[in-house]
Amino acid sequence: MIEDKNKDFSTQDYFAKVYVNKDRWVSYYWQTKLVSDLITSGSVLEIGVGNALVADYLKHRYQVSTLDINDKLNPDYIGSVEDLSFLAEKKFDVVVCAEVLEHLPFEKFKQSLQQMHSVSRRHVVISLPYWGYTFYVRIKLPKLGKHTFQFKLNGFKRHRFNGQHYWEIGKRGYSVKKIKDEIVNSGFKIKTSFWDVDDPYHYYFVLEK
Repeated sequence: MIEDKNKDFSTQDYFAKVYVNKDRWVSYYWQTKLVSDLITSGSVLEIGVGNALVADYLKHRYQVSTLDINDKLNPDYIGSVEDLSFLAEKKFDVVVCAEVLEHLPFEKFKQSLQQMHSVSRRHVVISLPYWGYTFYVRIKLPKLGKHTFQFKLNGFKRHRFNGQHYWEIGKRGYSVKKIKDEIVNSGFKIKTSFWDVDDPYHYYFVLEK
């Protein structure tokens, strides 16, 4: 099996221009906003450090810990989301896991969700890649504000592992319904889920116990 090459990335790799693009900044916005919508203070665990921009921002308001399999990124905990048994149960108010779970085979998706369920007191925020052809219309009306009508055409393309993602929502066999069913079967309720036309490649989920 080909290994996920992100395991060897350094912090500098996550600051490369090709990585920190406009879509990525929108993702950072949603990660931080979704946490701030859930709690005003408390503890946060970020799984998947990357360039640490999200963690550094959240540290201004919360007690933030980080976890990653890559020790080059200097996380607080070195480990994988598929096994968080070394952490205390219900240790964190919110667990954030953005663009991480697709780096594991889908067979480990439910297990990883259950691990986050164990260490979270109440909420988990995740984002996953969402493939497809995006169509949308955005209008702004006087007194009524902005309105966006959007949809994706997907479900027909087969996913092939490219050294990073083992699977993606929207590829053949990985429908949004299938992902939501797996989330519910892991013990969570889906508080909200959505995708943003300003960052159409990511699907966001706010989960609660």
